[in-house]
Amino acid sequence: MRIKKNITLIAAALSLMFNAAASGKVLTSTNPGDADAKQTTALSKTDNQVSIVSERTITFEQLGYQGSISMMGSESNAYVGFGSRIDEVVSKADLYFDITSSPALLALMSHIKVFLNNELMGVAAVDDGQQGKKISLSIPLDTRYFSNYNQIRFELIGNTSNTCANPNDPGIWAEISQSSRIVMQVQKTELKSDLSLLPAPFFDKRDFSKLRLPVVMGSSYDLNELKAAGILTSYFGSLAEWRGAEFPLLYDKAPERNAVVFISNDNKPEFLRDFPDAEGPMLQVVSHPANPYVKLLLVIGRDSEDLNTAVKGLALGTRLLTGPIAKINKAVQIKPRQPYDAPNWITTSKPVTLSELTEHENQLQVEGRIPAPIRVSLKLPPDLFTWDSRGIPMDLNYRYSPPVSDNSGSRLSLSINNQFIEAFNLTTDGQAGESKRIRVPVLDNNMLSGGNRVRIPAFKAGSDNQIEFEFGFASSSDGMCQAALPSKQYAVVDGDSTIDFSGFPHYMEMPNMRAFAASGYPFTRMADLSETVVVLPPNPPRELIQTYLNLLGSIGADSGYPAVNVAVTDQWSKEQLNNKDILSIGVVPQLSDAAFDEDQVNLVLKAGERLIRLPSKNEPQLGMNWLDPSNEAQDASDIVSVDAYGAFAAITGAESPFTKNRSLVSIMGANPDDFSLIDSALADSGKIEHMFGSVVTLRNDEVASYNVGDHYYVGKLPVWKLIWYHFSNRPVFLAFIAMLLVVVVTIGLWRVLRNISKRRIAEGEGEQ
Repeated sequence: MRIKKNITLIAAALSLMFNAAASGKVLTSTNPGDADAKQTTALSKTDNQVSIVSERTITFEQLGYQGSISMMGSESNAYVGFGSRIDEVVSKADLYFDITSSPALLALMSHIKVFLNNELMGVAAVDDGQQGKKISLSIPLDTRYFSNYNQIRFELIGNTSNTCANPNDPGIWAEISQSSRIVMQVQKTELKSDLSLLPAPFFDKRDFSKLRLPVVMGSSYDLNELKAAGILTSYFGSLAEWRGAEFPLLYDKAPERNAVVFISNDNKPEFLRDFPDAEGPMLQVVSHPANPYVKLLLVIGRDSEDLNTAVKGLALGTRLLTGPIAKINKAVQIKPRQPYDAPNWITTSKPVTLSELTEHENQLQVEGRIPAPIRVSLKLPPDLFTWDSRGIPMDLNYRYSPPVSDNSGSRLSLSINNQFIEAFNLTTDGQAGESKRIRVPVLDNNMLSGGNRVRIPAFKAGSDNQIEFEFGFASSSDGMCQAALPSKQYAVVDGDSTIDFSGFPHYMEMPNMRAFAASGYPFTRMADLSETVVVLPPNPPRELIQTYLNLLGSIGADSGYPAVNVAVTDQWSKEQLNNKDILSIGVVPQLSDAAFDEDQVNLVLKAGERLIRLPSKNEPQLGMNWLDPSNEAQDASDIVSVDAYGAFAAITGAESPFTKNRSLVSIMGANPDDFSLIDSALADSGKIEHMFGSVVTLRNDEVASYNVGDHYYVGKLPVWKLIWYHFSNRPVFLAFIAMLLVVVVTIGLWRVLRNISKRRIAEGEGEQ
């Protein structure tokens, strides 16, 4: 009864508070979670209800295609997937695609079929004069066949001869441009206020565009409330993953789109100043009274401690929530997280099957004569020590439609991160060996040996890795003309195929700004950030808090787990920061005395002054293993100090001043507005590729990285490997040490043998 009473009171209060804003207000709409999609909005009014109809444009580039989509051979297919949001109904849709076909294709006999969810939508003919030219075509998509997840399939039917049909003719091809797009007329639907829909509509996994979720709070926040907001953004960031996410921060301002609102008894947003006081931590979903198509997720509590409890309940117990409102009694971790157990990182404790790395079984199956590659993605811990390794063992098992002969030319090609590893012939057996399992042979020093595994050297620690299995089926020709082929070709990589990263230790040289930018390391070593402290300055500006929220969201996306145990402080006390990794946003007060000591700080940003220490040689480590020893001099050879007032920000790394082998990463901006440079850079994979070393500077669209200053190592290695690794770049010294050891061992053995000889002589004389 109390919860029902609370619902009634809260609904009445919200209606009163938004009544003035709702009356006479012209509504504008942006598509939730789709900041990149081009959109126009029209309003129609029927029976006193406002219906919002929007035009959404989604390009293939936004769906992840970084180049044109190729189709090779007749009956080849290309696939494009996209989703439909839970709060939208598609009333009309059109596909606009730009295509370039082979000059060798014959008109009338060549065309392209377009399917939506396996239903034929239309056929685009290749007309005379269009071959070899880029043409723009459009096909309407029947909205009756739309579903939560949609797939557009292009099928190329081609021929180059009036007399011979060779589907594998190299002259049969077409390229679909990444600028192709889907234009949809979507109508917003009014969802019921039910927590069981979470995380939708605030995050809809069927929406492949970037997540943009405003966070609203009152201006009288404290550090605990900022901690709760950080946990929330890390949770939604972990859901968004590859889509990316940003979290605009609003003070005392009503949002115009789906948003999260923090409300405590002592800090209510101004537009909710009359909101009823809470009796404990609660979560509630309500409709925006001024726009019924917009939902607000209210995080409610008596104080900021209650807000943290409510947010942890959201992050850990979403599946328990139903109804419009729920009280969170308790949300605690019973079993602590272990190092390197981030859900987005592949486990290094045991072999992993490919089925564990895929979202659904069909991901490992393809069809067609030249089907699209089977792709499996995985991410490794950044500090995985693979130095001096022969590679990663992989056991592979697959099945396929058998070709007509063993030497038909059909094969499976294995690639890692666009690096070719090996190809395997497809035989008439239809499977990988008599026992349905193949052991990929060892590649050691570029020579095949008699082993039963392949060693894969192309994985990149800390980065998103992609394994590609590309099947190709050759046709058999009757003389020089007609090709004889089965109607369908299928191939499957068995989910029980394994890849084994176990046995590798964790060890890496720090600081390493690329590890931080690409994987949130070292903070993501513990997925819940239980060994991380975020240090904010007292009374931080809004832009700085905005960066803090985006950073926590990015770290959540890297680990795949919310930062439920992160600590937030504005004090540089040893008690709080001892044995912790530190993420500092702003200026470090305790380093102010050292800020002008050229021997201690690599970069200084204070007022208008900028001071930087530069190495004698900048190390562009693009493409290099992060674990390579720093054999170049890292001492500063130049010091530059300037006064400037343009946009400038930086990310620096150093060893924690409180604990050895712990890290301090500092996010700094010359002015509050400059923190937007940090937000955009860490969301841009192209800029992340240019980050390395201990100092990264950001200026407009430019990124500069420097490897300078003292370095340290995190992790552990066996003693013998530790010695060999650190002296591997000093062969003369190693040779000297080896000779010295030989001499010492020889002297030791000589002394032992001499003592034994003396003892035997003495025993012989005693017997006489």
